[in-house]
Amino acid sequence: MPSPRKIKLWCVGADWHWFQYSFVGVSEVNRLEQRQQVNRFIHWLFACFIITMLSVGFYMKNTDYSATLYQLHKAFGVVFLSIISLRYYWRIKHPWSSVEQGTGQSKIANRVHWLLLTLMGLMPITGFLLSALSGFGIHVLGLSIVPQNMDVAGNIVPFHEATYQLSKQLHSIFAYSFAGLISLHITAALKHHFIDKDATLSRMLSAK
Repeated sequence: MPSPRKIKLWCVGADWHWFQYSFVGVSEVNRLEQRQQVNRFIHWLFACFIITMLSVGFYMKNTDYSATLYQLHKAFGVVFLSIISLRYYWRIKHPWSSVEQGTGQSKIANRVHWLLLTLMGLMPITGFLLSALSGFGIHVLGLSIVPQNMDVAGNIVPFHEATYQLSKQLHSIFAYSFAGLISLHITAALKHHFIDKDATLSRMLSAK
């Protein structure tokens, strides 16, 4: 029969292991939940920003407010370009769980996600080059990032016509590709919710 001292030590050890297990378990759950909340916040912040920028980009060509919308579009594009690296850092540090599942569908979803992230960077880069080379200049919060370029007659002229046209074409191609991939992404989310009946969309919409 164990001595009272041994019994007491065993009880203390059992209590410590229980406390340690409970504390670590709760901490891990809290960290996971916090990370999911950050993921949701970043996802919807960038989603709203991108959809707004694409909508303005498609709409601003044929409106009486073209000049104002162009300036806003360029200014917010520069801001977006300055913070996109944070989006990449977070995604690399916290990869999608679908990669670990290894199913064919999850691999396709992973490729679509990375294409979206790639276009998320290419859009503001080509947009910046397009605006910088156009000759109209770029102004953000009253600051001149890129000056205007005028000829002797006072007309706006591109800094480099060929590179300007290439940037313009690429920006347009990337915009339509981006819109198509976003539509595919939304369709897949609706499929998960209404056909597969899983919690993919619910998790992204949940505030908890």
